[in-house]
Amino acid sequence: MMTEGIKARPVGRLLRLLVGGLMLVEGGRHLVGNAPLAISTATVIVGEFVFYAAMHLAIVRFMPSINRWLGAILAVTPVLLVYILSGAPGKLGSVLFVGISLLFTAVRNDAGCEVMTLPGMVFGKRTHLVCVAFSPIDWAEERFARGGNP
Repeated sequence: MMTEGIKARPVGRLLRLLVGGLMLVEGGRHLVGNAPLAISTATVIVGEFVFYAAMHLAIVRFMPSINRWLGAILAVTPVLLVYILSGAPGKLGSVLFVGISLLFTAVRNDAGCEVMTLPGMVFGKRTHLVCVAFSPIDWAEERFARGGNP
């Protein structure tokens, strides 16, 4: 099942919206009144966007047939490593980047990899990668909508 052009089902879309909103509220509350942390965090968010834009171009141009699960795991790993291995700006930047991405994924009604949504919007082409957390929910919801038939 390719995810390019596939729309998220209502439950998956709502969950993306809720989780993304919670991530933004939780991450953003730490930035209020702390300008140096906000600037450092914004730098991390921009850096993550640039990294994912380059990754998006590499996948679309040079690796269009990469396995959708392997590609998704490779895509999510950098933001996860930044969160795990960095201090407050990296952690907040990662949370906010993923939160922003999830909100745009929900608004676009995209069933694909959330960290690739923003570059996909900029370059006008989605990748075929799955969303590690939400694609299985979309597939279960799709199957349920079809009456349980594969």
